[in-house]
Amino acid sequence: MLKRRESFFAAALIFLCLFFACSTSCKTVRNDQGADDSRNFSAEQLQADFNQMRNALESNHPDRLRYESAETLAALFDAAFQSIQDDMSEAEFYRIVAPLVARYHCGHTHIRPANAFSPGQVLPLGIYLADGTAYVDADYHSSSGIPVGFEVLSINGEAITGIVERMMAGISADARNTTAKIHRLNRNFFLYYHYFWGEKPRFDLVVKDPAGGSESMVRVNARPYAQVNGEANSRFAADSRLSFTMTGDRAVLRVPTFVMSQNPDYRAFFENSFRQMNDSGVAHLIIDVRGNGGGEPDMSVSLISHLIDAPFVYFKTGLGYGNLFVATAPHAVHFGGTVHVLIDGGCFSTTGHFCSLVRHHKLGAFVGETGGGTYRCHDNSRDFVLSHTGIQLRIARTTYETAVPDHDVSAGFPADFRLVPTINDILSGTDPQMDFAVRLIGQGN
Repeated sequence: MLKRRESFFAAALIFLCLFFACSTSCKTVRNDQGADDSRNFSAEQLQADFNQMRNALESNHPDRLRYESAETLAALFDAAFQSIQDDMSEAEFYRIVAPLVARYHCGHTHIRPANAFSPGQVLPLGIYLADGTAYVDADYHSSSGIPVGFEVLSINGEAITGIVERMMAGISADARNTTAKIHRLNRNFFLYYHYFWGEKPRFDLVVKDPAGGSESMVRVNARPYAQVNGEANSRFAADSRLSFTMTGDRAVLRVPTFVMSQNPDYRAFFENSFRQMNDSGVAHLIIDVRGNGGGEPDMSVSLISHLIDAPFVYFKTGLGYGNLFVATAPHAVHFGGTVHVLIDGGCFSTTGHFCSLVRHHKLGAFVGETGGGTYRCHDNSRDFVLSHTGIQLRIARTTYETAVPDHDVSAGFPADFRLVPTINDILSGTDPQMDFAVRLIGQGN
């Protein structure tokens, strides 16, 4: 056991050292974050910001040693501190500190560029990652001629596997979850590439035709971030309102968020929806929480109260929410049919809590990808701004755990029926996870 830990420590330290070495070599003619070159800083300024960040993390996070030893974290932070050089830009410093914050393994503890951050030119393509393979799934007016569906093998001479590994090392997520990070990259690959490689005027991609297997090099010229981001946002725009539909003896309840301000009438909506189901003889319910990044626990409690037939306790660890540490009674309008819950890497925070209680009380089965949240998360977060660079740091200060037995959640919240959409599903607009849940219902499962 000791040797295994030492091996992991050595590998982690080597990886971070290589990361820092690459960070300091990724200089561009223009400031990497789109600002001018006057945004460079002295080594003393960056060291001060680094120490401010380190002290804030060590003083505030409630569970920093769950997945990393104190010795590992100290060695990683010390090595990063030594890599700071004079006249670094904010972007170069960001590349040093982002993977350190990610080693806290907390999705609510993360780092962002300063408010002055203004990306310039970015890669005008959407990239979809699925089971270790990267595909072009959208063209944001690149004029490159790359057909969507082609596999991406490398960008600017670097294998896509290494690119994705480096990006994911700098993205915060709960525990050792990877689907939450992939969920972000599948929507904003162009932005994270900009974060870690800086601004490039063009991108040379080696792509592979999935039909014939032939490979080719294609040059893609960068486009303004504002235009690319606007097109991406339009593509992934989602309605934050609750929705409910019924088809025969089956109903679908879409819960895109637990943020109560987005659905202030949620209690009435839930009650009316479940009453309609009961009055119409609906026997099967699909609850779609994919992409639900969380919100207030009261809304989660309200939904569970319509699914359960006995009092239940929501939290066993946390701060505030005193009413959720005692039993909540089931709602009078109670659903007794089968329940399937659709999940993906975008399920986080309160949504992880919701899923953990549904599973613990055997209220439903889960279909989709590994969820990004579990029964444990950390929040009650505080924001910090690093004094010189203006880089923004958010740190969780309280652990919140639902009232379920402790168990290993290092990999995230596993689906009972794992199903990851293929590139063909993405391009055709089909929903294999929903279709699979409907088939399960038809099979009596």
